[in-house]
Amino acid sequence: MVFEYRGIDRSGKKLKGVIQADSFKEALDRLKAQGVLVTDIVEKSQKAAAISVARKSGGKKRVFQAKIKDVVLFARQLETMVSAGLRLVDAIMTLSEQEVFSKKFRNALREIASDMKGGMSFSDALERQGIFDSIFINMVRAGEEGGVLDVTMKKVANYYEGVNRLREQVKSSMAYPMFILGFAVAVVIVISVFILPRLISVFGTTPQGGVLGMLVKLNHIFTNYWYILLPIVIVLGIGLKFFMDTVYGTYVKDFVGNMIPPIRKLRQKMANERFTRTLGVLIGSGVAMVNALDMAAKASNNPRFIAIISKVTDEVKAGSGLKEALRKTNIFPQIVYEMVGTGEQTGQLDTVMEKVADFYEEEILSDTKKLVSLIEPMMIAFVGLFIAFIAFTMYSTIFQMQGQFGR
Repeated sequence: MVFEYRGIDRSGKKLKGVIQADSFKEALDRLKAQGVLVTDIVEKSQKAAAISVARKSGGKKRVFQAKIKDVVLFARQLETMVSAGLRLVDAIMTLSEQEVFSKKFRNALREIASDMKGGMSFSDALERQGIFDSIFINMVRAGEEGGVLDVTMKKVANYYEGVNRLREQVKSSMAYPMFILGFAVAVVIVISVFILPRLISVFGTTPQGGVLGMLVKLNHIFTNYWYILLPIVIVLGIGLKFFMDTVYGTYVKDFVGNMIPPIRKLRQKMANERFTRTLGVLIGSGVAMVNALDMAAKASNNPRFIAIISKVTDEVKAGSGLKEALRKTNIFPQIVYEMVGTGEQTGQLDTVMEKVADFYEEEILSDTKKLVSLIEPMMIAFVGLFIAFIAFTMYSTIFQMQGQFGR
């Protein structure tokens, strides 16, 4: 197999040439041993071109996204089976019968196995289903071409386990504040629907203004138009969820998040963590630098970060070192640039990037705990003050009504 590559040597000189190797990974390893930092590499063969055409024409079959828990378990069990010597197709068919996976995921695995029996490669079969993200597919493709699929699947499982662990830790930290917020909403509904009407019915007079007047109107809406209100709330909730998953929803979340300094800082660190961890895993799996940068930027799920990293990708394509290209963006602390430079010089960039990601993960967890420690007392105080205000308003109104009734 002949590969055409572009890269940078240790002196910073741009290189371009061809290299012959038995696999994609072997070509990268040989260039790495020669001190070349590969920025782009493609196979010069008609077969590669045919596969590329097949990928474009095959199309994606599904619209649902595989759950991260299914992906982690699938990668972990597949790595164990392949390491034990089981044929890849047989391993996938065995996993397609495991009820621990969702029904849709099992059906997708059966179709993947069927495509592979028809002559399609594992990575192309995965891509055809359209339920796996580009990071998963490209890592599998690199491991497949390098003949180290079992090692790659272990890296895939470790990567997605780390992503899922961080996500779950952040969610669990925010669970209590969200409970307090829900409790506040429930208090308003209970007061306006159940308590307030009984108190007002004693006096036979309905307040028209102020907080009590507003609560009386809410009661009227809840009790008389609930059959209209309930479907509207459900539709709005589903629509909002779908909207927030779109690009425009991401921009809205970024705009709102950037208005609050602690949240802005936390979101930036989360984007940095996802970028550095994804980049480290992709480079370590044999994915070319330019492709790895593009996918790692998209994994950050931050439009501003993606725009910045696209400039880094252009700099690297033009022959700049990753350290210098990142330094121009000024999105990381100085120590990160120095670590990247060390990784480039020693050929251990993947290891360095994962260490940087570990550092950011600890920072994220620490900042999340601090943020929650600020939010919790504020929300508890808000609920307490709100209930006290409602109680005061109700009692003062009741006393006024009592006075009027006495006269």
